[in-house]
Amino acid sequence: MGKAFSPDRLVDYLHQNIFVKDTQGVYIFCNRAYAQLLGIEADAIAGKNDYDFFPKEIAEKYREDDRAIVEEGVTVDAREEIVVDGEVWTIKSVKKPVYDDEGNITAIVGIFWDITETVRRENELTEIKEGLKQAQQLAKIGHWELNLVKNTLYWSDEVYRIFGLKPQEFGATYEAFLNYVHPDDVALVNEAYTSSVANKSGYHITHRIVRHDGSVGFVEERCTHDFDEEGSVIRSIGTVHDISERKEQEKELALAGEVFKNINDGIIITDPQQNIIQANAAFLKISGYSREEVIGKRPNILSSGWHDELFYAEMWRSLEINASWEGEILDRRKNGELYVAELVITAVKDENGNLTNYIAITSDITERKEKEKQIRNLAYYDPLTQLPNRVLFKERVEQRLHTAKRKEQILALFFFDLDNFKMINDTMGHIMGDELLKAVAERVSTVLREEDSLSRLGGDEFTVMLENVQDLSQLTTVANKILSCFHEPFSVEGKEIYSACSIGISTFPDDGGDFDSLIKAADTAMYHVKDAGKNSYQFFMDEMNVKAMQRLRIENDLRNALGKEEFFLVYQPKIDLKKKRVYGMEALIRWKHTERGMIWPDQFIPVAEETGLIYEIGLWVLQQALEDTLKLHQKGFDDLVVSVNVSSVQLKNDLFVDDVLAVIEKTGIECRFVELEITESALVHDIESVLEKLERLHANNIHLAIDDFGTGYSSLSYLKKFPVHTLKIDKSFILDIDKDPDDRSITTAIIAMAKSLNLNIIAEGSETQEHIDVIRELGCHQVQGYFFGKPMPYAEFLTHVGECKVCEEPLSSCLDCNVPHP
Repeated sequence: MGKAFSPDRLVDYLHQNIFVKDTQGVYIFCNRAYAQLLGIEADAIAGKNDYDFFPKEIAEKYREDDRAIVEEGVTVDAREEIVVDGEVWTIKSVKKPVYDDEGNITAIVGIFWDITETVRRENELTEIKEGLKQAQQLAKIGHWELNLVKNTLYWSDEVYRIFGLKPQEFGATYEAFLNYVHPDDVALVNEAYTSSVANKSGYHITHRIVRHDGSVGFVEERCTHDFDEEGSVIRSIGTVHDISERKEQEKELALAGEVFKNINDGIIITDPQQNIIQANAAFLKISGYSREEVIGKRPNILSSGWHDELFYAEMWRSLEINASWEGEILDRRKNGELYVAELVITAVKDENGNLTNYIAITSDITERKEKEKQIRNLAYYDPLTQLPNRVLFKERVEQRLHTAKRKEQILALFFFDLDNFKMINDTMGHIMGDELLKAVAERVSTVLREEDSLSRLGGDEFTVMLENVQDLSQLTTVANKILSCFHEPFSVEGKEIYSACSIGISTFPDDGGDFDSLIKAADTAMYHVKDAGKNSYQFFMDEMNVKAMQRLRIENDLRNALGKEEFFLVYQPKIDLKKKRVYGMEALIRWKHTERGMIWPDQFIPVAEETGLIYEIGLWVLQQALEDTLKLHQKGFDDLVVSVNVSSVQLKNDLFVDDVLAVIEKTGIECRFVELEITESALVHDIESVLEKLERLHANNIHLAIDDFGTGYSSLSYLKKFPVHTLKIDKSFILDIDKDPDDRSITTAIIAMAKSLNLNIIAEGSETQEHIDVIRELGCHQVQGYFFGKPMPYAEFLTHVGECKVCEEPLSSCLDCNVPHP
């Protein structure tokens, strides 16, 4: 049998830790739980003190507690954290004095227990409550619960905050709640609540409240209900969302909307990509556009073209750095009219600093600027002609020179005066002279562009500034326009006055880098015109200008060559060595100037290409060549193929194929008798576009040949892409083919490549019998060169077509046959 239960050891069965000390802090007794905690037997604790079991600082604290209990008779009730096996425990302890029958303290009894889990749960609950409280504060949403059985109303802290109340200021009942609903909304709230109870459904309403301080707010309220078994509502639970700030924002937005609609200043709002998403009526009135025409567009639809890239770069730099820009800008209305705008642009960002919108506010200050202009005219404009005077012209030139230097552009100055102005003044009087100057200014202004700057320096001296000049031909065009202004007489005071002018032209940077040097150079050039006979123009000349002048002369004459019928064609025969006959010819253009005589293609073709004139000239060549070929066909030589050279400039034109087909249709020749010769270099620029054009030509049965093959970008990789029929070996490889092994090897390779691709091959530059022998030996049987004929006019070419009926040699090489040729 086991040991009998002893009631005096009941404490050993408790989980709490219990001990007894004497008044000196020496242990008298402890229960089993406490002994296990200390790691000793319960009987072994007697006679020990806290210093035997705890660290010094803890033992001293316990000793102080014991002393207070003994000396003062107090009870020590404490909660503390201790570390047990690396874990933090929360301990609840109570230590009290033990009295004898006479009331003396004879011992100290202590009890403590582990409340770690209880504290943890309390902390979790506290955190949950605090988190809910913070969440409600952040969301401005509180919750409430109405107990219909007890007629009690619970509000969370956030609801009290929303109503501006403290719990002690509010008798929490439904009736008390209604006291804080705006009087005009009480019926709404009651109706929502009673209807939802009757329908056994929740409700969602927005209404006003009157806070404790009298201020009015807006809340969004949601509610649901619990019902008993009989269907009676017993509890209502809901949320209250403070939307006062949102309502205030909506009010502000509505007010801003009214301002946006009715303000006199134009306002546009764009997204971060500068697409317009809003525009007010004032902006539409200023710009002349409708709302549909601007929404989705960018503000640059108003661009006048007046401001340069630097202006806009500085604007955007200011927006990036300062989030704003303001200044004056010249814009253009829908009808093309320019206007001056005072503009403020603001970059709008969200709380994270991300760009969300641009807002631009613009005011039309054209009228104000016009008044300022009138005042400014007194200092900067010539009172007689209303043109800029020397001061303003110099300012403009210096400003544009700054841009021209930075962008490496050409700027030009024209200096001209009237050739006979002194005589007019002397014979007709100064009043007539002044009227003539006004008429000259008005007429010359009509032939200049808006961006060109015409001014009167004084007397009969005028200047013109042209900026961003693309080529010198632009200047000759302007000079001729100015000269043309004097072809007709000027009507002054009912009289016709004939006059003329002399023009000098200088350019930046060739003739000077500042205003003074450029105006001096133009003035000098003008006096050279006067010395040469007047009524003309001249560029300021030095050694560097001679070549430019020659080129300009060619360009100027080239523009009129077609109209003057100065062009003509020559044809060089193409020979088939196997068939011993002429099978085709190449059409080549020649220019016989009415005054200067022959101008060779290497002089004028580059100029024609640079100016774009080659396109019109090329179509003329094609039409003339086809007409001549058709005449040959009609004379019985009906299988001749004509080759026409095509420039890369022509290939770049999107209308090229359509224009070629139109010319062919107009002449009535079959496409198979037309061959277009294109250089290798022309093929490799914008390959996709060129390929599309060549495929269209090929689809219409027009033959294509690569001219000067071997000198450009010879490559099988792109050669296979193009639908060509013929390769023309460049004459540079043929001229020494009988002497130079390298030329022979290159030619052999080209012939082999052509055959592998099933292409025809023709050798240009075949000038000697030796050339013919080697070419035939290498397997090429089509040749073109001086051996069989130089390029010749149509009439002479007639003697080179066909073949001798006796010796079957081409007529051009039939030297020994005495049979008369037809």
